[in-house]
Amino acid sequence: MTLPRSFRRHAFTLIELLVVIAIIAILIALLVPAVQKVRAAAARAQCTNNMKQIGLAHHNYLNVHKAFVPGYRYVGNSFPAGSFSELNNEFSWVTLLLPYFEQDSLYKTIDWTKNFGNGATGNPTCTGTAQTAFLCPADTVQGPGLWSGGVYAKGHILANAGIGPMTVVHTINPPPSPDNTTVKQGVFAVNSNTKVAQITDGLSNTAMLCEIIWGDANDWRGVMHYPEGPFYMHNFTPGDSTPDQFRTVFCKSIPAAPCVGSHNAWNDRRDILTARSRHSGGVNMALCDASVRFVAVGINLANWQALGTVRGNETVNLD
Repeated sequence: MTLPRSFRRHAFTLIELLVVIAIIAILIALLVPAVQKVRAAAARAQCTNNMKQIGLAHHNYLNVHKAFVPGYRYVGNSFPAGSFSELNNEFSWVTLLLPYFEQDSLYKTIDWTKNFGNGATGNPTCTGTAQTAFLCPADTVQGPGLWSGGVYAKGHILANAGIGPMTVVHTINPPPSPDNTTVKQGVFAVNSNTKVAQITDGLSNTAMLCEIIWGDANDWRGVMHYPEGPFYMHNFTPGDSTPDQFRTVFCKSIPAAPCVGSHNAWNDRRDILTARSRHSGGVNMALCDASVRFVAVGINLANWQALGTVRGNETVNLD
């Protein structure tokens, strides 16, 4: 029996099927970049928020102590036995800032008589605890909270040490040398105690924090609780391909964050770390007024270096 025409079933032809598959493939091709852009925007927003929180923690410290947190404290040319204390150790500004971003319990685990540079025999609970507030989710290449040596957690958010190299005796804004080669300091340095009145360039014209990316697990760039790690410099513009200068054994270069060994021990330190990020086109930067701006990789070097110093009397243009 022949079915009426209205009841006949029509299958897809091969050409029709191929057309449908092609349309689906085109839609997917259009959708994937859009999804990636949304994820990148979300990661950048989270990074911005993290930096904002750290910036506010700095201002909480400032409100209490009437000065920005010291970069780190060091009062002698060596660390003889029994000399470690809250005034002379190898912790950093991150350590001192812990109580000001709800990490008071971690801060209370610290034994100030133990050297922060001694790894597992120092203060490993403090030094080895990753802080999500210091991590940028855009940098997933090395994984979140990656640490070095098992007891040194790292972060992406670093403090402005001006124009380097940063040395063990790096001091706040020394007088100019005759050949004009003296280091120009940022807000944070050895035993710094930078007050608002000393930032004559203005809080909204001076960098406080910026971000970097790391090499592998044994790369100490970004180590939070040791002086070699939590500082970046304004020698080169964000994303510049000039290799960072870092302690040879702790310098693990990758194409996105190159570095070369510049010294072999803490007491001959010559660090220069450049601001870098996984964001497209620039880096997040917190100014000393705690506002966060996105700075393009193409910023003029003079502008970038003006942002790095506290009283250079330069003109700054972020627009």
